Amino acid sequence: MEPYVRELKVNNEREVYEGDYGGAGISGFGGWLIVFSIGLILTFISAVYSLVDYLWPMYESGEAAAYFSDYPALGTAILVETVSHLFYAVVPVVLGYLCYKRKRLFKTMSIIFLLVSLALSGLAYLAYSFVSEAAPDFMDGALRDLIKTGITCVIWTLYFIKSERVRNTYTA
Repeated sequence: MEPYVRELKVNNEREVYEGDYGGAGISGFGGWLIVFSIGLILTFISAVYSLVDYLWPMYESGEAAAYFSDYPALGTAILVETVSHLFYAVVPVVLGYLCYKRKRLFKTMSIIFLLVSLALSGLAYLAYSFVSEAAPDFMDGALRDLIKTGITCVIWTLYFIKSERVRNTYTA
């Protein structure tokens, strides 16, 4: 939609009312949304790999049940890890669908995904801290993951709140 233009009789000038402009501006799947989507795809692949290769065999063999009974703190850490990986395996698929259909809910769900990711990372760090057998290097890695998730959460949340592309693309 073009801006409303009114011809002025004096000096043949035109007056443009910017408030009446209904142009879409920048929109569509592109820019930083591609980077976010690549991150979602990699998150999904990593979560499915961890579930299939590490966690599922642990539950299938009964090893996880032994951890719950013999080492409750370690069992809790494994449970938090399992819930996190299930979350990272399911939610990116839902976000991909919302992104493809250009649903307005994509923006909100993406922000919720980022905030829940931060909460899960903090919960995992807390659960690992109660495991006395956890090596210091492992705890350093968990803290590094928590900080990285926090920075990622801040950056992408601000992007989804401020982005003109997101605002114009996801309107359905």
